Amino acid sequence: MRRNSVACVASGVLLLAASCGGQSASNQTVPVAAGAPVTVEPELKPGDMASGTVEIDGVEIDYVAVTPAGFESGDTTPVLLVLPPGSQDLQLTIRFMAGTYLTEAVARGWVVVSPAAPDGVRYFDGSESLLPGFMEWVATWVQPEGGGFHLTGASNGGLSAFRIAGLEPQRFRSLIVFPGFPYTDADADRLGRLAELPIRMYVGGDDVQWIDPMADAEMRLSELGADVVLEVFEGEGHTIDSLGDGVRLFDELDAVRRGLPGG
Repeated sequence: MRRNSVACVASGVLLLAASCGGQSASNQTVPVAAGAPVTVEPELKPGDMASGTVEIDGVEIDYVAVTPAGFESGDTTPVLLVLPPGSQDLQLTIRFMAGTYLTEAVARGWVVVSPAAPDGVRYFDGSESLLPGFMEWVATWVQPEGGGFHLTGASNGGLSAFRIAGLEPQRFRSLIVFPGFPYTDADADRLGRLAELPIRMYVGGDDVQWIDPMADAEMRLSELGADVVLEVFEGEGHTIDSLGDGVRLFDELDAVRRGLPGG
């Protein structure tokens, strides 16, 4: 189903943030051997944002994690995996998390985790193979509500989100891209695996190069019987300023979450 929306004035900007809050950096690398349990806790700052490094299959991945106030390792919460936009480097990941996710995640009790692309290899260019191990590591210190992650990404993060969702659909409870679409024919061929996921797709009305492939994906998903919505934000470009403060995104995430078993 497609609906149009008139863009409203938002207090935040998608990729920019006034500050990174109380983020703390960790120099500790937590190794994760394939198939082995992990007992070392990550660097976290409940009620705020922290960053650290974890080693997955011999590759170091920098990450940013937001946890709600009072969070303790092993708690069960809704968990959102955010795949960052652009180059997916750590600094952009930090800005994106601070500007769009931090405030609402803490207020609403979500854990949000975003991995930066290791060695500049983005999550639709090869690093997607590391994400299952990364999620398994996350699940050693937080129990995802309902047994799965929610997934979101903007721009290159949206392309990455469709890639990993198609490869590992059983790990996810919902998918939101703003914008994003299946990047390759192989990604498009895997859309049938996503038919059971609630999918929300947002795009700016002036983002002409992204509207058509997103409309194609929405049509194919609709034909497969998926719960899918494509919303066009008139007057917006590739960066959808109306979503920059995270309020609308978490409104949608909470609505989807309440409609799912175990939510």
